[in-house]
Amino acid sequence: MSDPSREIFDHYKSYYEGKRLADEPLDRVRALRLERIPRWIEQIPKEARILDAGCATGYLLSLLRDSGYTRLSGVDVSAELVDAARRRLGGQVAVHLSDIHDFLAGTPDGGFDVILFHHVLEHVPREHTVPLLRELRRCLAPGGYLSVKVPNALCLGAGYACFVDFTHVVHFTENSLQQVLEAAGFTAKHCVLVQHPPQLFWSWRHVIRALLRILNRIRWHVNNVMHRLLYRLVDVFPMPKVFETEIEVLAQR
Repeated sequence: MSDPSREIFDHYKSYYEGKRLADEPLDRVRALRLERIPRWIEQIPKEARILDAGCATGYLLSLLRDSGYTRLSGVDVSAELVDAARRRLGGQVAVHLSDIHDFLAGTPDGGFDVILFHHVLEHVPREHTVPLLRELRRCLAPGGYLSVKVPNALCLGAGYACFVDFTHVVHFTENSLQQVLEAAGFTAKHCVLVQHPPQLFWSWRHVIRALLRILNRIRWHVNNVMHRLLYRLVDVFPMPKVFETEIEVLAQR
């Protein structure tokens, strides 16, 4: 039987555009402290070989390009999204139309220094999860980084985050994500949970935005307290560390 998700991926652009964040240019991203670029990316050299595996419309690649990164690549399984990414990037970044398994099979060992794998793993059937992560690890240079983001099944809003998309087939907690990464060969000490409170800033040009950011920072703390109280009441052990709608782990080879 054919994969029922495949037909949806073939026409994913309209769905994706209805759900994504506004595509702000780099200058506004920096001015407003928008969470569009991973904060840890600043430690990565500009000449690093970076792959966005599941690059969608290429927005993150465009921000990295404009930030000075010069050796960027993208891959996506949706022809519509790849066309949009190529138009956005204007031929400056190689964007490949391919299933991620096929793309990695043609990638040499240690072919990339950084691989971004954001909101893709939840689309992968569980029997392919660990083999795919092993392939991603193989394609990393020694000391390279794999950034994995998935919806957080332990968040109180997990119902929306996990089930909003029919093509989501596996759901993760921080523990189960750590499990599959370790099964793929990453060691626990080289897997870091990435969690940051919303950044604060002040600007007289953007007073409303700055005030909203303060409110969001308060919301972040209240959300953590509510989750901790709930999980303490129901005697959850070990206590989770991440209570936002997504989990990010930065795994180093």
